[in-house]
Amino acid sequence: VKGTTEPPFGEFSTPFDGSTVSGSVPFTGWALDDLGVDYVAIYLKDGNDMLFIDYAVFIEGARPDVEMAFPDYPNNHKAGWGYMLLTHFLPNGGDGTYTFYAKATDVEGNVTTLGTKTITIDNANAVKPFGTIDYPTQGGVASGDSYLNAGWVLTPMPNIFLPSMHHTRS
Repeated sequence: VKGTTEPPFGEFSTPFDGSTVSGSVPFTGWALDDLGVDYVAIYLKDGNDMLFIDYAVFIEGARPDVEMAFPDYPNNHKAGWGYMLLTHFLPNGGDGTYTFYAKATDVEGNVTTLGTKTITIDNANAVKPFGTIDYPTQGGVASGDSYLNAGWVLTPMPNIFLPSMHHTRS
């Protein structure tokens, strides 16, 4: 209805509710609003408290299905969002069951919970290496002849990771 405003809407897609994970865990989803989504924030439920973790990054072109399903919404081409959670920094070293919330806030300040995910994190029994890319930053652009691309990888003990330094230029 013309002259009215709506709260944001969308989805908290991954990780799957009830899954067991370790290391770095991608959180993904999408969010739209009639005027525009300002941000999506990730929270950890801790008793009665909601602890702010960080902001997700909107990724252009990540959800063409959402763009096609909602052609008249602003920024529908970058409705997809993502956040990489490093679980080791959670309470108890990232071992236990945790509940996360994804909340979208629109440009008017309306807040909607996009969903919750309760997952078990088992870093104590992890055997696979994990890591992430640090540069460019989440949602950043890397283009041209010269740009910094860096990341890191760790592996649980007693395994070792032997880095291989390769520089590839196209």
